[in-house]
Amino acid sequence: MTKENSVKITADPKFGRVILLGMDGLDPGILSSLMKEGELPNFSGLSRRGGFTPLATSNPAQSPVAWASIATGNNPGYHGIFDFLGRRVSDYMPELAILRMNPKNVFGKREAMFLPVMQGNAFWDYTSANNIPSTVLKWPMTFQPKQNRAKLYAGLGVPDIKGGLGRYSFYTTRNIPPSEEGAEKVIKVAVKGDKIRTHVSGPNVVKLRARDTAKADLDISLAGDSRIEMSIDGRRLAVHKGRWSDWVEVNFKLGFMKSATAIVKFYLNQVRPEFELYMTPVQINPKDPAFVISSPDEYIRELADKVGYFYTLGMPEDTKAVEEGRTDEDAFITMCDEIIDEQEKMLWYELNRFSEGVLACAFFSTDRIQHIFWATRDPAHPLYDRAYAEKYGRVIDEYYRKMDRILGEVMKHVDDRTALMVFSDHGFSSFRRTVHINSWLAQNGFMTLTQQVSKDDRDAGGLFQYVDWKKTQAYALGFGSIYLNLRGREKNGIVDPATEAGAVSDRIIAGLTGLRDPEDGQPVVRNVYKNGDIYSGAQTGNSPDLVIGFQDGYRVSWQTAVGGSPSEIIEDNLKKWSGDHIIDPSIVPGILLTNFPTNREHPGLMDIAPTVLDCFGMSGEGIMEGKTLL
Repeated sequence: MTKENSVKITADPKFGRVILLGMDGLDPGILSSLMKEGELPNFSGLSRRGGFTPLATSNPAQSPVAWASIATGNNPGYHGIFDFLGRRVSDYMPELAILRMNPKNVFGKREAMFLPVMQGNAFWDYTSANNIPSTVLKWPMTFQPKQNRAKLYAGLGVPDIKGGLGRYSFYTTRNIPPSEEGAEKVIKVAVKGDKIRTHVSGPNVVKLRARDTAKADLDISLAGDSRIEMSIDGRRLAVHKGRWSDWVEVNFKLGFMKSATAIVKFYLNQVRPEFELYMTPVQINPKDPAFVISSPDEYIRELADKVGYFYTLGMPEDTKAVEEGRTDEDAFITMCDEIIDEQEKMLWYELNRFSEGVLACAFFSTDRIQHIFWATRDPAHPLYDRAYAEKYGRVIDEYYRKMDRILGEVMKHVDDRTALMVFSDHGFSSFRRTVHINSWLAQNGFMTLTQQVSKDDRDAGGLFQYVDWKKTQAYALGFGSIYLNLRGREKNGIVDPATEAGAVSDRIIAGLTGLRDPEDGQPVVRNVYKNGDIYSGAQTGNSPDLVIGFQDGYRVSWQTAVGGSPSEIIEDNLKKWSGDHIIDPSIVPGILLTNFPTNREHPGLMDIAPTVLDCFGMSGEGIMEGKTLL
């Protein structure tokens, strides 16, 4: 008997239907302020009907970790997701923790291309096993989906057709130096008689003696100064300056009798004097999916038949493109608007036929918008600019109003037999200063470098290329994770797990919690957590040894995430990614609103799953750390 089937209905259901509406990154402070100003009438109405409270987030406060904890009702020691990035214990190298290729799939079977990353069972596994209809839209960390009775479209973690997390392409006649950030995504083109001939890159193709990349021909005709006409594999479309194109299918030939289709969109920055054309990452075609991204497999086709093409990439909002200047803020906002519109269509399709069971839907553009535009609301941010703030300062509030409008439409479907829970996985704050943890470890004797990293090295010695492992006690990667270089675990471990690990951890904790910003003397780190104090479960052995909880305004650097170590420890954050939430969890709780009274004053996100079970007369006791709110 599986664990899904071991949980039975043992009491009378309290509700016949449960609607879960997730809104990534909604902050209780912003929400409260806008509610008081009368800007969010539907959130206000729901709070009066049931309740509104901050929702304790996961540790760390990262979306993959948080959404897995919401789904399972358990801490990361159970579901096994601790960070966006993990490390290969065999050679210290960073690797994606939200996407796992299946190394045993030697024959390239479509249904076996990837392995699930979230361990254990989610609430919909239990409900669907008890014949309760369960539909889940765009939930993170569900790729590759289990094939069971639940209907599920996977979210964060779904790759592009190349099997990666998505990389845009930028076609231009400009000469872009290789050292420029994002230069690897540039495709240099030439105009010959108002014509451009280039290509769209697709999946890898394995040949007898080499590995190649499938390509589809892309022919472009310049039709004046504000319009182009394109042909991709015989499919034609027009693209206008400053506007997004429609979706277009691209066919890739993968070898003898094999092919795959994908979908892309374009955004034309300019035609002259220099040509600039952005193309989205090459998305899985929902009408002809190259990988299994839904349960049942045909469910994604059903959605596409009803709502048309849509972004399938797990994180489709292209923050990198706007950060690297390949699209502007207006194009990014329009992209996010379109993504929300696509998700709304799916929600209305399912809601209009929802008569019983569970319906869960999650929106994520709210998170990405806050990452990019947070500096507009923070005069203390190093990138704050008054003119820029006047132009874009209402964008974040506008997305809260979008969520309020969607909530209002959902509430029209709520009756006395329906439980409604609206929540976010974490809140938000400013990311003013960036902290290089490996640099701190090196300067404090926990890591030894074979040479000082050059200031011209954009990756700052990434992938630990200058680390002397035989003289290194600890290393950092990911977004706040520290690992000890343990003997018997790491390849070149030197720290004895029995006699030295505890003392090394204590010295790191004491040093980091005492770290002060040289600019103003402010503390940088609020807490450093030992894994045994915050995690429990079968997956705890895969966790980082220490997890950093930063003070407000600070965050681990991008270089640290991939094993880099710049010469400085703390610097201004000068990237457009100006807001964040990967700080101490106590600073960035999410939100929870319900249409029923709750029994706990300080709920946490692990309480949502057992509450769903309780709505249907099932108990999460013994299988979930969270507790029911009913």
